[in-house]
Amino acid sequence: MRIQTLYEFLVLTTKLNFTETAKGFFISQSVLSDHISNLEKELGTRLFVRDRHSVRLTETGRLFKEDAATIVADYERALERLDLYRSNVSSTLRIGFLMGSYGAFLPALCERYRQQHPETVFRFRTLELGKMQPALQNDEIDIGFMVFVKGFEGSQFTSRTLYTDSYKLAVPKSHPFARRSSVRIADLKGQTVLSSRFEHAKSMQAQTGIMLRNAGVNVSVIDEIPDVGALMATLVSSNAVALALDHLDVFGGGNIVFLPIDDLDTKVYAGPVWKTAKETDVLLSFIAYLQRETKSFTKDDFISRKGFGPFSAEAEAPGA
Repeated sequence: MRIQTLYEFLVLTTKLNFTETAKGFFISQSVLSDHISNLEKELGTRLFVRDRHSVRLTETGRLFKEDAATIVADYERALERLDLYRSNVSSTLRIGFLMGSYGAFLPALCERYRQQHPETVFRFRTLELGKMQPALQNDEIDIGFMVFVKGFEGSQFTSRTLYTDSYKLAVPKSHPFARRSSVRIADLKGQTVLSSRFEHAKSMQAQTGIMLRNAGVNVSVIDEIPDVGALMATLVSSNAVALALDHLDVFGGGNIVFLPIDDLDTKVYAGPVWKTAKETDVLLSFIAYLQRETKSFTKDDFISRKGFGPFSAEAEAPGA
């Protein structure tokens, strides 16, 4: 049963005129007659009574008209849903990112991508690291720009590395450690090192916390520090020290020194992560563009809040 024939049938039930109905579909009267005859044969019943002077519906024709209208309405609704799905998949990318991990380059890069792909729409959300993976799992975002440890992806996620990061000791300038160029884990023995939950994935937090505690360091995870600004304010006001990822240095405001911990080798990676099962053409196109445009970037270019770095000259937007 052809959906087009159902359209023709429904119009014919209104016009009750083969010639006028055929004109509306840009076909001949004989072609329309063949379509209706084939439909009647398929259904095993007559739908119309035709003579030289009139066309009228049979009783079975009236019954089938209701069902045909339902079939056509369902078909059109299905097409609308598919169009909406294709539109959303092909044109919208929902991006979550960590404040501080990615600076001014990200919106600038998205704007450049849109110059070449004007149909693409970007939606942005800032998320704490602990909420990034659930947002990906629950399809709340398409791409998460985050920090991660190698191997976390499994088969569920795919990632690309843009830069590597490391944990450092964040100390206020008034702290005795601020005069050093680096510290060792042994130097922290007996000290209380703050660790804010907002900044860590569970695996990172457990790994570094266990290592420091085994060395006699008191690691205190503070739930009341909701974000990086609160962490920096806490350090300055209390003259405390904290374990923090190096990229958070941009929030120090000149009041916090980030010291390397020489014998703490917990390397983390920063880059886009997405759900493998939700890959789309536009997502992969954007990731490829991201890698191509930022291949000459340094870590500072990625996290700078003042500019958007040395974009590649090989993929200039049209008209540039």
